[in-house]
Amino acid sequence: MANFPKFTTNPANPNKIFADKYNRSFIVGLTFLSVAYSTPILAQTQLAENLEFAEVTPLSEPDWSTSATDLQAPSQNLASQNKATAPSLNKKPKNSTQRTPTPAPVDPDYIIPPRIADDEKVSPLTTSLPLNDIPISHLTKWEVTALESFADTADTDFFINGILKLNGRVMESLTRNNIYTVDQKATYFQLRTVPIERKVTTTTIEPKTLIGQEMQLSLTAPCIFPGTPDDQQCTYTPGLVIDRNSIDPEVLVPTRVFQTSEVGDVVKPETLAFMQFPGFQRGTSSQPIGVDLYFPNAGAFPGNGQSQKTKIEREEKTDYTISSTMSRVRQVVKANDTEAVIGRTVRGFTLFFDDENRGLNTTIQAAAQFLPDVIPDLKGSENPVNSSINRNLFLAANNTRLPSGSFTIYSAGIGRAKSLTPDVTSLSQVPRGNYNSIWLGLSPIIDRSINEGRIFYTPTSPQLAIASAGAEGGADSNVDLESVVNEDFFSTNNLQNFYAQIYLSVLQQDANFVRESIYREETSYSPHLSFTGNWTGGEDLFRYYTGVIASEEIKLYLGADYTRNTVNSWSFRVGGIGYLNPDRDYYSQLFGNVAKRFRISKNANFSLSTFFNYAIDRDTKIGDIVNNSPASELAANARLNWGITSFGVTYYFGDILPNSFEDRLLLEFSIRPLKTVTFSGYVAPVDETSNRSVYGASLTWRLNNKYNSPTLSLSWKNQEYDYGQDPFGNNLTITDNTFTVLFRVGK
Repeated sequence: MANFPKFTTNPANPNKIFADKYNRSFIVGLTFLSVAYSTPILAQTQLAENLEFAEVTPLSEPDWSTSATDLQAPSQNLASQNKATAPSLNKKPKNSTQRTPTPAPVDPDYIIPPRIADDEKVSPLTTSLPLNDIPISHLTKWEVTALESFADTADTDFFINGILKLNGRVMESLTRNNIYTVDQKATYFQLRTVPIERKVTTTTIEPKTLIGQEMQLSLTAPCIFPGTPDDQQCTYTPGLVIDRNSIDPEVLVPTRVFQTSEVGDVVKPETLAFMQFPGFQRGTSSQPIGVDLYFPNAGAFPGNGQSQKTKIEREEKTDYTISSTMSRVRQVVKANDTEAVIGRTVRGFTLFFDDENRGLNTTIQAAAQFLPDVIPDLKGSENPVNSSINRNLFLAANNTRLPSGSFTIYSAGIGRAKSLTPDVTSLSQVPRGNYNSIWLGLSPIIDRSINEGRIFYTPTSPQLAIASAGAEGGADSNVDLESVVNEDFFSTNNLQNFYAQIYLSVLQQDANFVRESIYREETSYSPHLSFTGNWTGGEDLFRYYTGVIASEEIKLYLGADYTRNTVNSWSFRVGGIGYLNPDRDYYSQLFGNVAKRFRISKNANFSLSTFFNYAIDRDTKIGDIVNNSPASELAANARLNWGITSFGVTYYFGDILPNSFEDRLLLEFSIRPLKTVTFSGYVAPVDETSNRSVYGASLTWRLNNKYNSPTLSLSWKNQEYDYGQDPFGNNLTITDNTFTVLFRVGK
C-alpha cells in the first residue's frame, strides 16, 4: 500500500484551535492558531512530530520563519506510486490442488480510494471554521457556555450557548492524476438564548411643594331676571361644587364638578336664613347654591421641607428566547502540484421560540436547504502533489467577514492559493490566498422606543393652610363681589339688599413628584444576504463586503478594509463601510489604527498604538426624541508585557470627532501566576461619559491549558449612570455593582 499523505497536527496540543477572546456580551471570539507558515502534506512515515506551533492572532506580529526549509516540508513523490501494486502471490507447487488467490479489485481512478481519515492525523487548522459565533473543527464534539449576571438595577435571564456534533467524518483520497482531496462533513445542533426585549425603566423622584387653593363664594339679591318675582331673592352665582371624592390620587386634581343651581334661581327663605350663619354656608341640603371649589394641586415649586435633592432609580430587565439551529457543514480541500483549493458549504435552519418573522424566515430557510454544495475544481497532472500547502488558503477562508450575532442559513465559498516552492525564502514571497463567498442568514434588527410611564405625586406631609381670608355681609358691609356669568355682569355695587360670602385659602403640602421614563429595545431577526471576499497574505489582508438586510427599511451596504503588518513590527489598518438607510446599529463609519511594537527582551515587549472610529450617519433619534448615544472615538494606547504581567494605559479624546465618547483615561493590568489562572483589573480615574464603568476585575481559571478545558470566569464591575443635575445643582447618579459568572466546558 502506498504511504498516504496527511495534514499534520501538533501532537502536544491537537485540540487548541482558537485562543480565548470574549466581547461585552461574553460571546466567544475567534483567534486562529498560527502554525509554521506552510501546512505540509506528509507521508505517514514522516509526520512532523517535533514541529513547534506558535500561537498568534492573524495578521498580528507572528514570529514566522523566513527560511524556505522551515516553510516547506520535504516533498514526497506520490506520483511514483501511480501504478497499483498487486499483492504477492505464492507460486502453486507442482501437483498441488491449492487455488491461486483472487487479487483484490483495484479502482482505476485512485491510487488511494476515498477512505475515512484518522482524526488525530488531520490538522485542526485545515478544518477550523466559525459556526454561528462558535469556533469549531473536526475535533469538536460538544461545547456549552453558561452565563449568569447579578446586579441591583438589572434583572437578566440565564444565558446559555451550546453545540453538539451529531455526526461527522473526514474522507481522504488520492487520484491517479495526483489530486489529493480531504472531504469534511458534519452535522451540528446548537441551542442558544438570544435577547428579544430589553427594558430600562428610569424613575425620577423629585421633592416638590404643592400649592393648593380653596375658593368659596355666593351672592344673593332681589330678583331682576325676566319671569322672576321682584319681591324674591335670587342667586347671582352658579351652584358649582367639586366632588372631593373625585380627586385623582396620582396628579391630585379634581375630575368631577357638580352643578347644583343656575344663575337666576329663586332662593328659598330658609336657605337665605341658613347662609347667614357664620362661616361659608352653601345653602341647605335641599337647595345648595354658591361656588365651592377645591384644588389640592394648583401648582408646585422644587424642594420641600423634607428634602432638596432629587433621587434616581433604575431598573433594567432583559428577556431572552431560545433558538435551536441544525447546521450541516461540508468542506472540500484539493491539492495538486502547484496549488490548492477549498470549497466550504454551510446550511443552517434556525427556529426561535418567539419570532415575529416566523413565516418569512421559515420559508427562506426551507428553500435554502436545496441549494448545492460547493465543490472546487482543480486540474490534475503527472507531477506529484506539492506537500507544502499554503497556510494562507485556510486563513483566507476564515478571514471572511460574517455578520456578528447572526445565524447562517446558507454559506458557500471558494478559495485558492499557490502552494509553496523551494525558492520562497521570505514571508513576503509567500503567495496570497483568496476566498470569495456568498452568505445568507438572519441578522438582528433592534426597534427602540422611549415612552413616558407613570407620572404621579406622592404626598409626604399633611396639607396645611398657609393663608386664609374671608368676609360676608349685606349692603351695610364692606363686602365687594363681582360675578360674571357668560356675558352677564353682576356686582354688589349695582344690587340692592344683597348678601355675599367670600372665603379664600392658600394650601401647602410636601410631596414627591415621580416620573417614569421607559426605554425599550425589541429584537427581531430579518433575512440578510452578503457577498464578501478577501486576499490574505503573509503581511497583509484586504477584504471587501457588500450586502442587503431585508428589514422594514431595506439596508444596502458596501465596505472594505486593509490590514498590513511589517517585519519591523509596524501594524496598520484602515477601512470603511457605507449604509443606505442607516440606523443606530447599522451605520456608515470610517476606522483605522496604527501600532508599533518594541522588543525589550525575550520575555518583555512594549507597544504604542492609536486608533479611531468615525460614525458618520448613525441615527441620533429614537422616535421623535433626540438621543445622542456616542459612537465615535479617538484614542491612544501604551502597553507593557513583562513576563506573566501586563500593564496598559488608554486615553480616549473627547469632543474631537462628532458624536464621540467623552474624555476617558483607562488603566489596565493583568497577571498570570499559573498557565491556567489569569487575574485582571482596570480603573478609570477620568471618565466623563454618562454611562461608565469606573473600575472592575475578573478571574479566569482553566482546568487545563487547552481551548475546551473546563473554564470558570468570575467578573465584577462597578457601573455608574449619570443623569445630569437636579434643579438645586445636585448630581444625579446611580451606582451599581454587576457580578458575572461564566462557565464553559467542551470536548
